[in-house]
Parts: sequence; C-alpha cells; structure tokens
Amino acid sequence: MHQIHPQARTTPSVRAEITGSTEGTGVLARRFGISDETVRKWRKRGVEGCMDRSSKPRGLAWKATGEERAIVCHLRYATEFGLDDLTFVLRHFLSHLNRDSVWRLIMIANLTPADSL
Repeated sequence: MHQIHPQARTTPSVRAEITGSTEGTGVLARRFGISDETVRKWRKRGVEGCMDRSSKPRGLAWKATGEERAIVCHLRYATEFGLDDLTFVLRHFLSHLNRDSVWRLIMIANLTPADSL
C-alpha cells in the first residue's frame, strides 16, 4: 500500500467520492477544502486514476554513451581523482557532464581507485 503524501489535500477515498459524485464542482471543492480545478482534475482522471502514483522518474533525462562511460572509468582509475577533481578534468572535453552525471557513472561502474579495469 502506498503511503499518502503528508501535504496531499485529498486521499484516494476522497478522490473516489469526487469522481462518483453528481454534485457541482463548487460544492465538492468547498466540502473538501480544495480548488474547483482539483475537483475537475480528479473527475477527468476517473475512478481508475484515484490511486496515488509513484513520483519516481521513469527514466533518466540523459544517458551516457558507452564511450563516455569508458572515458570516465578509465580516467578515474588512472588518476585516482576524487569526484570534484574528476569532474573538473572531464568538463574540458565532455562539457555536458556535470558533477551528478560523473557521480552516477562512477556509481554504476562501482569504481574505486583500487579497482582495475
């Protein structure tokens, strides 16, 4: 069972009541302390859309190529640089890589300076 978000103004049961009600939008909005827009949103989604969904991203906005991963891993192994130093060097020839991207590539490879390629 999903945990209800602590700042959620509606619960799955309230949403189901909204979608099944024939009362006016304004009446339901006042009753539940939400905006008319929220009532219309839940009515549009229907009964099937009343449950909370995961907010986890479905995919990464950017993925590194195999060549880029190899460069990061090889440079990390060869220099034993920390994350900030490694990012600084990589930005000179792979300018689209930021600190988070480099960290993600290192974690995916699970590379520490003592590892060998």
